[in-house]
Amino acid sequence: MLAWATQGANPLVPTSWEFLVTGIGLLLALLLVAAFIDIARSRHLTGLTQAVWVLVVLAFPAIGPLLWFVIGRRTTAVTRDSRSGPTSSAGYQ
Repeated sequence: MLAWATQGANPLVPTSWEFLVTGIGLLLALLLVAAFIDIARSRHLTGLTQAVWVLVVLAFPAIGPLLWFVIGRRTTAVTRDSRSGPTSSAGYQ
């Protein structure tokens, strides 16, 4: 009985692999939650665009959050930069 307790839950898979898979799963879960929070907080997106991003993140749980942080947030910066052009041309005369 004691010999079985020193092994992991699955005797065919080493314990280090179990820890690795658990760590990757926790990292993906944190990315998923962070992506949902960031999508919900983004004020530049319409309701439909937010719904599409949520569906993308849900449909592709491993790659969806990464797509949001690489593509979705980049469009935020581009949209914000294009709106914040020079407000007054008086200083350029």
